Amino acid sequence: MTNEEVARLVELVAARLAQRQGWLPTPTRPEPPAGPTPGSLPSYAGSAQSLSDIAPSRRGGATPKHRPDYHALVVAARQAAAATGPAPLPGGSVTGADRQSSKTTRRDVSIGVSNRHLHLAPQDFETLFGKGQAPTVKRAITQPGQYAANETVTLVGSTGRIEGVRVVGPARGTTQVELSPADAATLGVNAPVRVSGKLDHSGGLTLEGPAGKVTLGSGVIVAQRHLHVAPPDAKRLGVADGDKAAVECGPAGRRVTLHDVIVRMGPAHATELHLDLDEANAAGVKTGDVAAIVATTPSQAPGRRRPLLTERDVAMMAARGETVSAHGPYLLTPAARDRARAMGIWKGDM
Repeated sequence: MTNEEVARLVELVAARLAQRQGWLPTPTRPEPPAGPTPGSLPSYAGSAQSLSDIAPSRRGGATPKHRPDYHALVVAARQAAAATGPAPLPGGSVTGADRQSSKTTRRDVSIGVSNRHLHLAPQDFETLFGKGQAPTVKRAITQPGQYAANETVTLVGSTGRIEGVRVVGPARGTTQVELSPADAATLGVNAPVRVSGKLDHSGGLTLEGPAGKVTLGSGVIVAQRHLHVAPPDAKRLGVADGDKAAVECGPAGRRVTLHDVIVRMGPAHATELHLDLDEANAAGVKTGDVAAIVATTPSQAPGRRRPLLTERDVAMMAARGETVSAHGPYLLTPAARDRARAMGIWKGDM
């Protein structure tokens, strides 16, 4: 066949398939055709799997057979199911990414940037602000039941001081100060990177309030970057409590991938990625921007519950260009595992 005949075949097949939307498998992202021009991939480079997977032969025999991969027909199938952008057809309609069935949700999460702040135990709050006093609400924050208080304190370290540090309520059992690495350097305090609440062998400093001072021997940390997850969002994001994730965020020219993001899931959490001010500035992001989860490492904690995937979930993951592994953060139904194998995204046999 000549190039002109191939192009015409592509148009005819795509136009015919566009009239019967809905029967095509959800597009996946195979390897692009051999020898593409750098920077100029064809429109079908991120679309359907090979023709032998789309149309297996049903001839008799002990071993299932597949149709041969005729190059022109594979190109035509991929062109019709293109998932990387609109595929204009002669009649003016579109297929692939513009079909409603192909519009899926990525593993995106909103970013919340945390400035320096502290949580105070009731006795320390009274020492700093007066007997019988308690935090008062300035504004609610994203996490359920928590708020930025009107009250602020001054942090005093060996080499400097920082005034106007916000108290976050309600009161906690132990006082905890959360700084950025730059803040810790300004104060001259050793603030290790820790998950909130893990305060052993952490740094110390002095808190000054309008009614008194509190000297902390420990309790000063740089909070490890973490992802709060509400239980209803766990399946969509493919994570469970205690997992570690890698997230990608930032605008062009500043885009970064952040590793070792701790997942904290439970009914008291609202889904949001928390970064400190130094991390946010380095990536060029602010509160309300969006990050994408690009990888997860399952927790080894006993009793961990993994989200269950169905055939539909597998199809949505294939459309996003993701793979499914036997050792990944999901449990799959038998039908979902078969669908993953058929769509070429199953990595369980590696």
